[in-house]
Amino acid sequence: MKLLVLDIEGTLFRTDGRLPGTSTDSAIWRGIARALGPNAIEDEIATHVRWREGQYQGYLDWMKDTISIHQRHGLTKDIFANLIKYAEYNPGVERTLQAVDRERFEILLISGGFRELAARVQADFNVRHAFAACEYIFGQDGLLAAYNLLPCDFAGKIDFVRLMLREYGLTPQDWVFVGDGINDVPIAKAAPISIAYSACPELREVATFRTDFFPDLLDILRENGL
Repeated sequence: MKLLVLDIEGTLFRTDGRLPGTSTDSAIWRGIARALGPNAIEDEIATHVRWREGQYQGYLDWMKDTISIHQRHGLTKDIFANLIKYAEYNPGVERTLQAVDRERFEILLISGGFRELAARVQADFNVRHAFAACEYIFGQDGLLAAYNLLPCDFAGKIDFVRLMLREYGLTPQDWVFVGDGINDVPIAKAAPISIAYSACPELREVATFRTDFFPDLLDILRENGL
């Protein structure tokens, strides 16, 4: 048995594109900024500038800054829930995940995005393990009251894979990674086999395999004896 490690936003779900001057796609982070209006978009773009300039200690600090934008601009439970509910799977994702041999692969979701979106995948496809960077807690007034953060993006994704390999008694070679973004470059480099799906040039350059058709995932696994 091996771990099939999947990114979520951009890999499983369609993204709504990038904000001007940013280098990452997102289904939910960018969607929130757009839902909250032009001032929230401007503030969000500024966080990307600070990230590129190394002004954050790490990914948690970047998320905290972004969350403060959501609170300041009045993110509500309804806005957030609708973004999660209406996020669309990429073409071929649903039938591919339904066809994964669960005797051979334990699916593991790891995302720099939201726990709520990961939970939707878990419910849709009976996935038992997911780590996501952010979970929102809304108050009785419907406004964002608290949150939970995990450092599971960029190189932090690798730590959660190692945790699950240990729990399942697997070796460092017993996993495959599938992702799409520049934030997936560190984990793709660490993976024994990595698959870049509709990926940015930086990830395509370091991945073992590349495809723009998600169902190719099954053929790649099969053809490599996995």
